[in-house]
Amino acid sequence: MELQQEKDRMLQILTEVTTKPYIRNHEKIMQGLCELQNDIQGDFYTIVVLGEFKRGKSTLVNALLGTRLLPMDVLPETATINAIMYEEKPKLVVVNRDGSTRTGEVSYDFLKKYSAREEGSDAENVRYIKIGYPCELLKNRIVLVDTPGVSDLNEQRSEVTYQFVPKSNAVLFVLDANAPLKKTEKEFIDERLLPLGINNILFIINKYDAVDEDEEEGFLDTVKKRLHSAFQMNAAEAQLRDITVYPLSAKMALQGIETGNEKLIKASGFEDIKAKLSDMLFEGKVEQEKLQGYRKRLHWLLTALDREIQSEKSMKSASITELEDAAFALRQMLEEKTSEDNNVAEYVNSAKSKIYAMADKSLQHFHGKLKDNIFELVDGYQSQDFKNFIEKAVPKHIQRNIESWIGVYAPHVDELLALMERELARGLSYRFNQKIRLEAEKGNGIQNMGAVLNIEADDISNTGLQAGAITAAGAVAIMAVLNPILVPILSIWGRSKIFDSLLKKKLAAAKADVVPQVESQLGKTMLELRAHIHSYIDKRCVVIQKNTQNAYEFILSDIQKQIEAQIEDKKQAGKNVQKEMDELAMQSNEIHSYMLKLCEEV
Repeated sequence: MELQQEKDRMLQILTEVTTKPYIRNHEKIMQGLCELQNDIQGDFYTIVVLGEFKRGKSTLVNALLGTRLLPMDVLPETATINAIMYEEKPKLVVVNRDGSTRTGEVSYDFLKKYSAREEGSDAENVRYIKIGYPCELLKNRIVLVDTPGVSDLNEQRSEVTYQFVPKSNAVLFVLDANAPLKKTEKEFIDERLLPLGINNILFIINKYDAVDEDEEEGFLDTVKKRLHSAFQMNAAEAQLRDITVYPLSAKMALQGIETGNEKLIKASGFEDIKAKLSDMLFEGKVEQEKLQGYRKRLHWLLTALDREIQSEKSMKSASITELEDAAFALRQMLEEKTSEDNNVAEYVNSAKSKIYAMADKSLQHFHGKLKDNIFELVDGYQSQDFKNFIEKAVPKHIQRNIESWIGVYAPHVDELLALMERELARGLSYRFNQKIRLEAEKGNGIQNMGAVLNIEADDISNTGLQAGAITAAGAVAIMAVLNPILVPILSIWGRSKIFDSLLKKKLAAAKADVVPQVESQLGKTMLELRAHIHSYIDKRCVVIQKNTQNAYEFILSDIQKQIEAQIEDKKQAGKNVQKEMDELAMQSNEIHSYMLKLCEEV
């Protein structure tokens, strides 16, 4: 199935439904349909370029753009994330960590201000730089994300790993033909990408023109075998779907593009990469999952619209007595809301305790593994500069592992919170429908109003529609609150006078004495991490509880208002109820036809 055709079909259904006159009577559904329409129309295809510095990332990005937009070679230490998208006229916006923005020039001189080596650089306060540029490639709603060049990818900023990469349609991992796949590059993929489920990686072997002619034959096969072995592709638990390797001379490609030399472009290997990218962007796994989410949202909105129409039909056909009995039942339920609120609060507290326990268990296991790992590193250290190792290398290792654990575990926390929200919604909808059934069994007038007095769990909470979108949202949120405290915690290692005195001893004695101090510092760091994980869970639970209670009350009040409006309507003589019923039946049939169309094969 062509994914673009599927997208076009959904947009056609949305356009037709949102222009129907009767949709105006269903404000909430209309809002949801318009939001979905905007999401599909405003959808972007994202390419993230990763690699250590001097790999030719910026040259590759410039080749993809067809122009020398980003500085190359001069700034291997560029410290910002650059997101480049289409604009008729060049423009640049700096997005700061505090949410503030400022405009700038699309120029080398302006970007140089955000170099890591530039004196007074404000790069640490910048979340990313958004660049608009009139480039043909970007016209197809493509965003190119150029990441900071670092000597060790494990020092990469958390925004790259947990915000940009999980949403990417394609990850271009740039390696150097002179030294493909360093240890740090493999560690980054193993610890930062694969745990997040990122397996849409395209390996680019840049500077391929530097490979000696006598070594060229079989070179790519050797690299592929090396990658296959490194990522254990023959093992049943291999996390990468496939090893896709393309040779490239980004410098040659850009030169060919600028001079219009087709031979250079072809010889560079650039055209093959562009063709593969097209497949990954428009037909890949990320796009399929995205469209599946859109389809699910549209189906839910059409189903909800049909239920509202059926509810209106039931109210039209009901007698005034039946409507008054229903209104009375709703008033009673609203008066009992305090009792329901207490039940919700009790359930949230119980579920929260279980989520705490699961998070603590995972953190405890992580703490034990990390402690053993650090002790092994300390025990195996043989070089002279033990002080630098303890004060700098060990804290960096801890920070890298903490970020990796958050990236892996935070989405699981979000899934547990979403499950709690769905169970809350199910519980409230079940209790409501049970109360209505009990009232109906008493023999009053509400037994014929099942379509009106019926609440689905999705009416209260639509987290089920968003389940597929839970990737690293929690990781980003936790990292945002954790980073400000993680740095000062870890900096204690470098300021500790205890370490300073211990490290003046001979290596063997220093190792023995430093281990308890390392264990103590690590314990403090883990306690801080635990407190912030709990704080994140607390805040999310407060929001979930409040939203659930408000949604339930709103639904009951809304049904009550609709019933009271119908009572007033029925008291007016001369209304042609049958004609209105026929119109509603026609509307319902239309909605069903759209639902069938949505399920058809393209």
